[in-house]
Amino acid sequence: MAKLLALSVCFCFLVLGASSISFRQQPEENACEFQRLNAQRPDNRLESEGGYIETWNPNNQEFECAGVALSRLVLRRNALRRPFYSNAPQEIFIQQGRGYFGLIFPGCPSTYEEPAQQGRRHQSQRAPRRFEGEDQSQQQQQDSHQKVRRFDEGDLIAVPTGVALWMYNDHDTDVVAISLTDTNNNDNQLDQFPRRFNLAGNQEQEFLRYQQQSRQSRRRSLPYSPYSPQTQPRQEEREFSPRGQHSRRERAGQEEENEGGNIFSGFTPEFLAQAFQVDDRQIVQNLRGENESEEEGAIVTVRGGLRILSPDRKRRADEEEEYDEDEYEYDEEDRRRGRGSRGRGNGIEETICTASVKKNIGRNRSPDIYNPQAGSLKTANDLNLLILRWLGLSAEYGNLYRNALFVPHYNTNAHSIIYALRGRAHVQVVDSNGNRVYDEELQEGHVLVVPQNFAVAGKSQSDNFEYVAFKTDSRPSIANLAGENSIIDNLPEEVVANSYGLPREQARQLKNNNPFKFFVPPSQQSLRAVA
Repeated sequence: MAKLLALSVCFCFLVLGASSISFRQQPEENACEFQRLNAQRPDNRLESEGGYIETWNPNNQEFECAGVALSRLVLRRNALRRPFYSNAPQEIFIQQGRGYFGLIFPGCPSTYEEPAQQGRRHQSQRAPRRFEGEDQSQQQQQDSHQKVRRFDEGDLIAVPTGVALWMYNDHDTDVVAISLTDTNNNDNQLDQFPRRFNLAGNQEQEFLRYQQQSRQSRRRSLPYSPYSPQTQPRQEEREFSPRGQHSRRERAGQEEENEGGNIFSGFTPEFLAQAFQVDDRQIVQNLRGENESEEEGAIVTVRGGLRILSPDRKRRADEEEEYDEDEYEYDEEDRRRGRGSRGRGNGIEETICTASVKKNIGRNRSPDIYNPQAGSLKTANDLNLLILRWLGLSAEYGNLYRNALFVPHYNTNAHSIIYALRGRAHVQVVDSNGNRVYDEELQEGHVLVVPQNFAVAGKSQSDNFEYVAFKTDSRPSIANLAGENSIIDNLPEEVVANSYGLPREQARQLKNNNPFKFFVPPSQQSLRAVA
């Protein structure tokens, strides 16, 4: 009986563990057949009061093959990206700047408490907390919220599907964040278009323009019928129309409360007043995004700065200096309990409410691959950032020195979406037919999609070519085609000789001449040319 019970418990954990892993949907047939790959640039910009958002067209074949969408967020000083959630998981790489962000996990408790203005939550039953030396007459009710986190340049932030995100820049340097949305992820039960469900404001959807273009293209391809529903506007089209598309005259027949563009805009004021237990009309109107100026948009400027509860800055700076996430060592008590990033824990002690959601991979002090003459590589996957297992995503940051090369290789189980952060590199990509489908210079700010199993190699054309590559698997596997421990290196000499029609000596050179694993330093000819 005890054995049966133990087996049942193990089976339950096996099922629960398997159900938490994200799997990807298959792209449409022929979506990944290319005559030529193209590096993509953003082709749309949405300006806001405190910054702007640029987007790449997800209808491009490269993005449709990979099943992803890409956007770039720029936050100026004191700019707040208003909260929103998405229909698919995201990875966000901080290319520049630092600030605060918050993820609101549904069902998780508020663990941060701070003094709030008098009158906040006046109907709350929660007893106010008294501070030392404060009498009851001075006591104010407190605000509480979920954890507020810091982000810095080089951080990778994991955002699960349906989890609300906000970001804020408290420094003079602009924040530049590159966001990948995995629309082919099984967590997305809608169509393959990325959707931003805004929780505040009255602004256009980031990817709405492309969605409308795709819908119009499908309509033109269908035969006309007066009885076809495509001849009539649908409710979902009205819901996803950009701000300003319908004139005031067109809206004249609609009720005043139907205006607005965030998730609360569609609810009537009566519903919202009862749901939030407020009787102030102004609160409800602002919640619904009414009477907002078009300039505000998705990013607003906070006058005087945002007041956020965070640990003492000096203490935090001292702690960060002592603490290195990649070199974390835990004491004997932690070891016995299975704690620590490399502990023997069963993975159940850490709940989603306290899960780590970011890891710094940019210019890290402890890269995974390093050659002082060629470059470095740092990865984030489900082994060092567990939440990526849930998202089914990963990423890597690479820095390639001038004339250094990363060897031809391919991803066995993932697409790779390469975003050039700084510098430029000559990149070649080869498909299953041996055709070179990309042979160009990849420049700063451009994106190149390398489909699964397509071979890619690159050579830096600048002093530093820095890039981030988003991968569509939480633990991608790379197969090198050249260098030490590559596929060619691990073939028997006889197989190499007979496969390529080479004498044994030449086959041995092909196998053994390159002692490097991934990064190859500049050749002597390149060094002389630079000198």
